[in-house]
Amino acid sequence: MSTLDNVLQLQQPLKEGGIRQVNFFNGRLLTGKDLAREQLAHRQADARLGLAIGDGVAFGLEAARDADLDQANAPVLRVRAGLAINRLGQTLRLGADTSVALTRRYDADDGGDGCQCVFAQCNPLADGTYVAGAGVYVLTIAPAQSSEGRAPSNGLDPSNVRCNTDATVDAVQFRLLAINPLRFADLDPSSPLFRNRLAYRCFGVEARDANAFDPWRVDPPNYGLIDELRSGALSDCDVPIALVYWTAAGLNFVDTWAVRRALLEPDALSGFSFQRNPLVPGELSSFAFVARARRLVEAHAMCAQFQQQLGDVLAASGAPTVLAAHQVFRYLPPFGIVPLQSAALRGFSESSFFAGIARRPGAGGTAQGTPFIDMRQLGAVQQQALAHAPIDLEQHEYLPVWRPWQNTRAAFETGDVQPMRVFASPFISDPAVARFDVARVDYSNFTACCDAP
Repeated sequence: MSTLDNVLQLQQPLKEGGIRQVNFFNGRLLTGKDLAREQLAHRQADARLGLAIGDGVAFGLEAARDADLDQANAPVLRVRAGLAINRLGQTLRLGADTSVALTRRYDADDGGDGCQCVFAQCNPLADGTYVAGAGVYVLTIAPAQSSEGRAPSNGLDPSNVRCNTDATVDAVQFRLLAINPLRFADLDPSSPLFRNRLAYRCFGVEARDANAFDPWRVDPPNYGLIDELRSGALSDCDVPIALVYWTAAGLNFVDTWAVRRALLEPDALSGFSFQRNPLVPGELSSFAFVARARRLVEAHAMCAQFQQQLGDVLAASGAPTVLAAHQVFRYLPPFGIVPLQSAALRGFSESSFFAGIARRPGAGGTAQGTPFIDMRQLGAVQQQALAHAPIDLEQHEYLPVWRPWQNTRAAFETGDVQPMRVFASPFISDPAVARFDVARVDYSNFTACCDAP
């Protein structure tokens, strides 16, 4: 029979999970252990603030190949300064741009204190894989500890001399974690689509699409390749910052946004809940198609990943003007901007890039048939598109494409402005509508005969 003995009463303090701080008073004998407890209490309080903000990258920490130091057999990345928060609420601050050699392992036995985690809940981190050769890796940033200087001691206790470190530094370390090839065995690394397919495997697009068939099922809190790694070497101390594909010829690509995410609050998956089983009170579920905060964070990452890969393709290709989107991308983000070729600037050919994609009737992939849009609408168009799923080119669905009239006019009149095309999810409302006293007559969409060059 249940009793009220163990029931919490109103205004009764609940000490479980509370932060315990040292009580200071005159005459108390303080030891180093007491001050360490006080430091721990402050760390716990800071970690709670970090948990409330959410995990991810606050700013910076973009990784790219180091142009000066990178070699085929000894790849080096350049990571920008930045700030991240891991899943335990710990802040990770990289104070300056740093070159990271992927083949060097910093071991605690090589002299010094090594890179051991300063926080008890992170100690020890699971070992990552550090090998040269073909493979897909995730570069992460994680907390570490280092010591600095020596402090004077009173000499009364000889044992103090062995631990008279002046300060411990809450530092960071980089880790390179190998992804088991079995997790992407159905993808062909030699295919031009590999990078895009792998990135969207990290986004968990296939798992999200599978959930769409049954809207009554619970939207899983974990999906995608990165979440799968959480059961292995990728700990809650780690914050992923780059996806690296390493071959015997060196770094094939470094894709930051495939794994890098903005800060995501911990209750982002709550969404709209409903009672799934009326016979079980309190059993709640959620609609899988609700665009929650995690979906929006991933949509931003998809757009950034597309622009980064598009720039890499443009920089590496000798003839980018003949590239078709479906040759490199299986998935497109819900919003994107494509730079076009001009007399002075390298870019893509509109007719080639959008070849084979269903577009506005009469467009045919040519500039004359592409409707205009006002540049001032792009922010609202992007915001609306981010709530939608990415575009699967294998579904052969309609893709709306526009040309900002301000950009078109400037590119035509000056010749030194990069022309562009903008695309978005086909599920948003069409913004290409001429508005009286807003759209210019020669850059409107009333009739094809009025289209400007």
